[in-house]
Amino acid sequence: MNSKPIRAIKKTSDNTISKLTYSALAIPALVQPSILNAAVAPQEHSVNVRLSQYKEVEMPSERVGFGSLERYAIEILQFTLVAPLKNDKALNTYVAYETMSGASPLTSRLNDSGQTVVTMSGASIEEKRVDANIALTKYTKRSTLTGAIAISNENDYQSVALSLDGSIENNNKHLTLLGSLSVSVDELSPTNPGLNTNKLNALGESKHSFSGYFGFNRILNQYSTLQVGVGLTQISGYLSDPYRITDIRPDVRNQTTLNMQYRTFSSSMNSAVHFNYRYYQDDWDILAHTLEASIWKDISFSSFSLLLSPNVRYYWQHQAKFYDLDAASTNAYRSSDFRLSAYGSINIGVDLKINFTDTAFTLGANQYFSSENFGLTGAQDYETPSLVNFSVMSFGMEYRF
Repeated sequence: MNSKPIRAIKKTSDNTISKLTYSALAIPALVQPSILNAAVAPQEHSVNVRLSQYKEVEMPSERVGFGSLERYAIEILQFTLVAPLKNDKALNTYVAYETMSGASPLTSRLNDSGQTVVTMSGASIEEKRVDANIALTKYTKRSTLTGAIAISNENDYQSVALSLDGSIENNNKHLTLLGSLSVSVDELSPTNPGLNTNKLNALGESKHSFSGYFGFNRILNQYSTLQVGVGLTQISGYLSDPYRITDIRPDVRNQTTLNMQYRTFSSSMNSAVHFNYRYYQDDWDILAHTLEASIWKDISFSSFSLLLSPNVRYYWQHQAKFYDLDAASTNAYRSSDFRLSAYGSINIGVDLKINFTDTAFTLGANQYFSSENFGLTGAQDYETPSLVNFSVMSFGMEYRF
């Protein structure tokens, strides 16, 4: 964990590699069922391979007091296999291999002129990570039940997670209840722990996460559906960033989310339209809103079809109560991590899927902008030059047999 960009390029469905940050930078992903309603068991196997490239814009030189201007570049290779089994079961296997290089912000402080000066790591960091997930789903006429185990391993961080989620429909199938539980254990082993006290203190430490989600999906009419859900998560243990200078955080974080998803079909555009809203708050005083809209346009030809999906996301958050740029601060909790600051972000993207009889190709492009001036509320009085701007390009292929 080197103040890494966004530990968010995780397991994805067809277009979600471009949905990099449902909550942008500061907020870890919270549990949410992967199913919108009770699904039908898959009848054929499918293999999906995807390659994605993520690139952050360099730091502004006038705001870097020490270190490299370079920021992270990441390449991700993902593999997914869905295999139907006997007795209405299906196995979903996912593996990702990620390589990362770049420099990381170590701390930020205010100079005598009131400007924010950033200290970066002096050399490019190179790391590798492997993620793997296996899930087994049981399907019935009106319900699904999925159990999954996930692991993540890199040179200084290991994680194991277990989850259970399910859904059940009412008799007329107009209402689906959704629920999910998950637990994870993360172990920290910072590289070169003798270099500073923070790393040494974090060596061998761990953190634990417990999450629950409950919601429903309602068919409103023949064209529209609405999903609403509430998620609760508690993270405890060593939550500070050992790679940052003077980063001391509480050892418990309680998080609450409210999610709403509206799906409708527009006959005038001959397209499906998706609207999402997410409210987040925690006991670190971070409060955040996410608004997202996308259009799904299906264009058919004689031998293939195109699914085009432009999308846009707007996010803003209030700063954590212990976000502090005073280098001489003696507060019990303090951090200059830009992901805990007040800021807003805009993400614009487009996804394209080309479907043939048994093969599909996907292309995705995203551009992400963030600034302390983009937030509608909770603004702060000083700049945050460490905030990232990045782009993502992805290419994938799916084969069904």
